Amino acid sequence: MNILLNELHAYHHDVAKKITQIKELLRKLRHESDGAEDCMLLFKLLEALHGDAERHHHENEELIRRALLATEAPIHQRVKDIERDHQAFGRIAGQLKMLEGTTKETRVIADIIDDYIKKYYDHMDAEENIFFPTADKWLSDNQWQDIKRQWH
Repeated sequence: MNILLNELHAYHHDVAKKITQIKELLRKLRHESDGAEDCMLLFKLLEALHGDAERHHHENEELIRRALLATEAPIHQRVKDIERDHQAFGRIAGQLKMLEGTTKETRVIADIIDDYIKKYYDHMDAEENIFFPTADKWLSDNQWQDIKRQWH
C-alpha cells in the first residue's frame, strides 16, 4: 500500500485507541454516580479527536479523494460521501464541545457520544475497506507525487 495511505491508516489506529478510552469512560460514567473527573477527561479526549491533526488528516484524505475522482476508477458511493462525512464530523465536534458546558444528564451525553463513535467507526471502515484500496489501485505514481507535495 502507498506510504501516504499507510500514514492515514496509522492515524486511524491511533484514533481507535482514543475511542477505546472514550468508550471505557462512557461505561464508567453510566455505572458510577459521581464521575465529574471522568467527564472532564472524556471531553479532553473528545477534543483530541477534533484538533489540527484531525483536520489535516481529513484534508489529506480529500487530496487523495479528489485525485481518485479524476481517474477512470469506478467510484463507490461511500467514496463520494467521504467529503460530506468530514463536514458532518466538524459539525458534530462543535455539538460535542457545547455538551461540555450543559447540564444534560450523563446518560444523554453518553448516548450522543456513542452515536458519534458508531458513525466514526463506520466512516473509518469505508475508508479502509473501499476508499484506500481503490486509491492504491487506481492512482499513478505521478498522482501520488502531486498529492505528496500538497500533504499536511
